[in-house]
Amino acid sequence: MSPDVVVIGGGIVGVSCAYYLAQAGVKVHLLDSGSLASGASGACEGNILLWDKPPGILLELSKIGAGLYREVVPRLPFSIEYQEKGSILVVEQPEDMAAAEAFVRSMQEAGVPCQLLSLQALRQLEPNLAEDLGGGAVFPEDAQVQPMLAVLALGQAAADNGAMIQPYTEVKSITISDGHVEAVETSAGRIHTSAVVNAAGAWSKQIGEMAGVNVPVLPRQGQIVVTEPVADVVHRKMMEAAYTQTVESDERGLQIATVVEHTASGNILLGSSRQFVGFDRSVNLAAVQRIVTRAIRFFPCLQGIHAIRTYAGLRPFPPDHIPIIGEADGVKGFYVATGHEGTGIALGPITGKLIMQMITGQSLELPMEGFSPARFLQN
Repeated sequence: MSPDVVVIGGGIVGVSCAYYLAQAGVKVHLLDSGSLASGASGACEGNILLWDKPPGILLELSKIGAGLYREVVPRLPFSIEYQEKGSILVVEQPEDMAAAEAFVRSMQEAGVPCQLLSLQALRQLEPNLAEDLGGGAVFPEDAQVQPMLAVLALGQAAADNGAMIQPYTEVKSITISDGHVEAVETSAGRIHTSAVVNAAGAWSKQIGEMAGVNVPVLPRQGQIVVTEPVADVVHRKMMEAAYTQTVESDERGLQIATVVEHTASGNILLGSSRQFVGFDRSVNLAAVQRIVTRAIRFFPCLQGIHAIRTYAGLRPFPPDHIPIIGEADGVKGFYVATGHEGTGIALGPITGKLIMQMITGQSLELPMEGFSPARFLQN
């Protein structure tokens, strides 16, 4: 029997779409050219943050998304190492604390719980921080997951609700007839359907071209370093204040902003980098060296800890830094759910729920005009 919806992409966004569609009784078939979590979702840190989004539609979507995790996690078939342990923003230079104070105030006014901290108060929370920093802020409601476990758990939950999950299957073409989705041609055969969800992450532009839809997403590479398991180095996710500047930048060259995070297994993840290098997912040793050096600047005790592996992934980068979520104008039944850049884990479930609401005609969680693919029609 033909599915109602074909979801293309087995990352956090794709499996979230499949999960909510299957829960709603929609016959859904998910495809991925590789394994589940083989793209950005398998090469990231699992952040669920609020403070890295500017006040506006993206922050409002993130608030709903963060709350949705609290509903979803207890329903999943196994643990995804969800932890609401908060995060800290660290200001390196004392002279930058005035800007940090203004930033914290703007976040508080936008409804994000947070508090400005002196260096002394910051080091009470994180005693291993360097002694010559300026200070920072704490965001107590930020959370993290193990991203690959999150993808696999949502995929399993979707399958338990009747979804067909088909990895290692390449999409060759999409048939459009009279402005409507008709079928998806794959390496395993033709699938007739009336709806497609393009959740292909960094490869969404190519999938969009198959349907004649402009999805202006580019791959943006990021590198992560993983240490050996250790205890009591950092208790919350730590990011330096410059992190948001790299997220919001269009700079093509290599950018580094420190992220340090302890995982449930004891390993520490060190990031982050951003660079446009096409679809190259090879490890950049220069970037790795800069990531490690910068992390030691904030946590000098990392000097004696061994790195055991590194890896790189490709974030789906949209030109206006806003995810693309909605049905394409001019192609009935072709939905886009991509362009989350570094916020895919945080926004995966809420994106999936919104796509389900659009397809089934339910009321939406919030107005979606600012996320619509239609904003690129003239680009």
